[in-house]
Amino acid sequence: MLLIFTALLNFVLGVFIFFHGQEKRINKVYGWNIVAIISWVLAMFLFRSAPQKISLFWCIILYITPTFIASNFLYFTYIFPTQKIKNLSWRPWAIFLSNIYIVFLVAVPGILIQDVNVRSGLEKEIIFNLITYIFYAFYILTCFSLGFARLFQKYLKAVGRERVQIIYLLFGYAVAANLAFITNLIMPWLGNFSLNWLGQVFTVTMVGFITYAIVAHSLMDVKMALRRSFVYLGSLTSIFFVAVIIEYLVILFFGNLPDWLNFIVLIIGILIFPWLKERYYHIANKYFFSSLYDSQDVLSDLSDNLRSSLDTKIICNLVSKTLINAFHSKAVGVLIFNEKENKYFVECNRGFQIREQAKFSNDKLLQSEFARQNKIMIIDEIRNNSIYNKSKATIGLLDSLGVEILAPLNIKNEMIGLIALGIKESGDMYNSEDLRVLKVVGAQTAVALKNSLLYKESLLFSERLKKEVDKATYNLRIANQHLKELDRAKTEFVSITSHQLRTPLTGIKGYLSMFLEGDFGSLKPEQKKVITDIFNNSNRLVRLINIFLNVSRIESGRLKLQKSEFNLFNLVDEIVHELKIEADKKKIKLEIVKPENNLDISADRDKIADVILNLVDNAIKYTESGKIEIILTSDNGKVRVAVKDTGVGIDPRDGKELFNKFVRGRKIAQINTSGTGLGLFVAKKIIELHKGRIWVESYGQGKGSQFIFEIPVK
Repeated sequence: MLLIFTALLNFVLGVFIFFHGQEKRINKVYGWNIVAIISWVLAMFLFRSAPQKISLFWCIILYITPTFIASNFLYFTYIFPTQKIKNLSWRPWAIFLSNIYIVFLVAVPGILIQDVNVRSGLEKEIIFNLITYIFYAFYILTCFSLGFARLFQKYLKAVGRERVQIIYLLFGYAVAANLAFITNLIMPWLGNFSLNWLGQVFTVTMVGFITYAIVAHSLMDVKMALRRSFVYLGSLTSIFFVAVIIEYLVILFFGNLPDWLNFIVLIIGILIFPWLKERYYHIANKYFFSSLYDSQDVLSDLSDNLRSSLDTKIICNLVSKTLINAFHSKAVGVLIFNEKENKYFVECNRGFQIREQAKFSNDKLLQSEFARQNKIMIIDEIRNNSIYNKSKATIGLLDSLGVEILAPLNIKNEMIGLIALGIKESGDMYNSEDLRVLKVVGAQTAVALKNSLLYKESLLFSERLKKEVDKATYNLRIANQHLKELDRAKTEFVSITSHQLRTPLTGIKGYLSMFLEGDFGSLKPEQKKVITDIFNNSNRLVRLINIFLNVSRIESGRLKLQKSEFNLFNLVDEIVHELKIEADKKKIKLEIVKPENNLDISADRDKIADVILNLVDNAIKYTESGKIEIILTSDNGKVRVAVKDTGVGIDPRDGKELFNKFVRGRKIAQINTSGTGLGLFVAKKIIELHKGRIWVESYGQGKGSQFIFEIPVK
């Protein structure tokens, strides 16, 4: 019965290791090692119970199976824990072929095992060929010795969790193998078979050490499956145990239990099981295992939560809370790397004895060796690394703070920060699944923090831009105010100057007119010509001053109308008489098309005169020959004045722009360079002030033009 129990324990361990890591070579090889051990145990059970005639057969099987245990163990030590054999491709074949040779020696009756004697009340006696037996024992001993030597070499080179795993593996196999050597090899060699079944039982020692290494130190990455199974079986056993007690008490006090009550107990047990299982998980997480979580659920929930925020603080709190719930770490911190200062800032801290926003100097060696290469830093392993002496101060600081692991937060070649983990509540080590989850969490966190930092930068940039715009706007407002003041000063200057100039010009014109009319005696023809030119230029200067004066009044908002009743035809006739001398010089016919209706209107006579004077004067300037007609009409309570010429015409592209300040036609400026570009601008403002409109019509350059305005009669 003890052998069956031993086989069952080995079977359970083998199933967990093989089926929860069958994609890994070390799990497969170790699984076959367990198969060999189970075969050895069962072979002993069958050998002891077999009759005389088949005892030799089972004895041969009994001594074949240990050869596979020994050779498989040796091969396992080559691939553990890296799963790879570097430059050793011939060695598996050497191990396999030597095993086949030994199996041949055992399988052929008479070479190793000559016979089996059944003794009443005693263990069966096996008759060996001593020379072959010594060779057989030497093979078994050599395989295990080489395996132990390789594990010891790896132990000396290993660090951290890997080193602890090797200790338990080495110790478990060493205890079981050495005891089995004594009971199953040395004692039978000396003729004592009383304990030749005990070596199989000693494999329970190996099972115990391996199981503990799996549970406590993540040996062969089946820890999670084994732990969950323990919790599942524990909760199921509790339900069953409680149900049995309830049923026993009911039967004890009330007699037989009716079927319907059994059914109710079953339903209650099914309903309670999920709740009880969660309680077991919680207790196991906190006090025993600290890693019973579903990695896919953890990563999926974290990913969903990270997408919902762009706040750095919220992101860091989400990550730290997730890791504490999953790993049951006593402390979690998130640090942001500031490249300008070359320092890490603590953005979030749960459990570490440091204040938030604390600064830590960057260790360039650790950053280049681990963080930049996106490698998780296990502090215990770094302590046994060659770089420890160069980064001793940093490692000492991390030790004093209780940091167990540092996980880099990288996006390609950019360092975002670090996740710091403290010890687990159970004192357990971080296993390979924890590290895989942490690596994915680090990648997700890095992306979320990068987006958060970019968003924060955009907000800061927007704030800076707003301040700069406000500053520039304020400066522009001040400058604009200054320009307005300068413009007002300029307008006042023009207005005052215009007034001051117009007064003496009026006197000059009066004297010139008196000379021309002969008040001071008759003039010689050449004198009269000069004075006439002076008089005409004085008129032009007065008109120019009036234009400047009106512009200054328009810009300052002081252009006012002084309406009076007058006859429009009489006003036009006066203007034509004044400009006739200029027209006659160019031999241009200047005439008025007299209206049929009376043209008495209410308007500002002087300003309307300025408009008509400007339009007729322009027509004379830009007409080389032909005639100019001033056409007066009235209709629907409005009067219209059109000045039509046969001059240079106007480019259609210039038509809409001519009434703007300082604008002149493209070809007009070449014909007459003395224009200011202000006359039509003033004319438009005056007509609009009269609630009228002004425009130009032309069939193109060289085809003449017609300037028209209309205003209400009253």
